[in-house]
Amino acid sequence: MEALWKCAVLGLAASLLALLIRKHNEEQALLLGASAALMILLAGLPGLSELLPLLQRAEERSGLTAEFTVPVLKSLGLSLLGKFSAGFCRDMGQNSAAAALELASACAILCVSVPLLKSLLDVVFSYT
Repeated sequence: MEALWKCAVLGLAASLLALLIRKHNEEQALLLGASAALMILLAGLPGLSELLPLLQRAEERSGLTAEFTVPVLKSLGLSLLGKFSAGFCRDMGQNSAAAALELASACAILCVSVPLLKSLLDVVFSYT
């Protein structure tokens, strides 16, 4: 939780500085925003290390195989990547590229989910 506070302060400070700098130098403001976003992203990654053992333990206890859990985790990662990159494009004023990235990430998520959907359909049709 402390890391989130630090990230929030960094994001707000970088945003305010970028607003002040943007009047004089658009490129430096963009670079400042991108640098702050990268620092915030890197600061948040170590927190994910606690998530993997928890997910592995849940997988073991529930009896689910990697066939079910891997597509879910991949979908989550693709969703976050698509949202982050689309937001970055929007910040640069490229709304059409952002929309295309969101559509591409949705398509990638559907492709990753196909094995999961096949397994689900197999289970549904085995009971009929």
